[in-house]
Amino acid sequence: MGFHHSLLRFSGIVSFSLFIVACSSQQVQEPDLPERVYYDKAQQALQENLPSTAIKHLKDLDSRYPFGEFSTRAELDLIYAQMEAADFIAAHASAERFIKNHPEHDSVGYAYYMRALSTYKGAESLMSRYLNLDPSERDSRELSKAFRELADFTARFPNSTYAPDAKARMYYLREMVARHELQVARYYLKRKAPLSALRRSQEVIQHYPSTRSIEDALAISVQSYQDLQQTELAQTNLTVLKKSFPSSTHLNAQGEFIPLKQPSDADPGFLYWVTFGLID
Repeated sequence: MGFHHSLLRFSGIVSFSLFIVACSSQQVQEPDLPERVYYDKAQQALQENLPSTAIKHLKDLDSRYPFGEFSTRAELDLIYAQMEAADFIAAHASAERFIKNHPEHDSVGYAYYMRALSTYKGAESLMSRYLNLDPSERDSRELSKAFRELADFTARFPNSTYAPDAKARMYYLREMVARHELQVARYYLKRKAPLSALRRSQEVIQHYPSTRSIEDALAISVQSYQDLQQTELAQTNLTVLKKSFPSSTHLNAQGEFIPLKQPSDADPGFLYWVTFGLID
């Protein structure tokens, strides 16, 4: 009796499983719509500020009509939609893919620009997270990557309508990265690590000589060398500071160096806000 009961139970499970499979196999797949319909739906979604919906329609178009009439335009629109959706990693990947697949296309310059812009926007997003980190733990590599990609774009397409915007962003990034290095240098000075502070200040002097951060970088170098008891090197940097910035706030009326002092209550968050001009 127990055997027959178990057998019936097993048969019931199998029958139910087969029923589920049969039902699923009977489900009708959504028929492919005309290519133009997917494209128009995506355009409408973009106009209605629904980038995620637009992305879905553009991906549907690409999967069904990879070599269709609207496929190339859809690839470009996908980059834009992903940017609007703040999916900067996906936008960067889509731009890279377009550049690789269409190196001679009339709109490839736009892809280069959007690739750089996606890195730039992503770096901005990362910067908002830096508030909770020590300055020494912050990473400016994404800012530097954005600068390189913008520079690549402007070199390839100097007459592009996007070139002025790219150059303005490059200027901003240079200033931002330089100030980031200074902020970390100040942090190290406060933590009594003059060698680390010196490395950061020299990074600014060597790689960002045209930025507004040079004066402070020279001052940090002077202070760092003094703390390291490297008198001659401190004097060399002080001479450069005097010559380059005779009215520097780091010099007193007699032209002597004013030792750098960090506020006793300064913490990484405070220094971040001051350095990036968010408070006076």
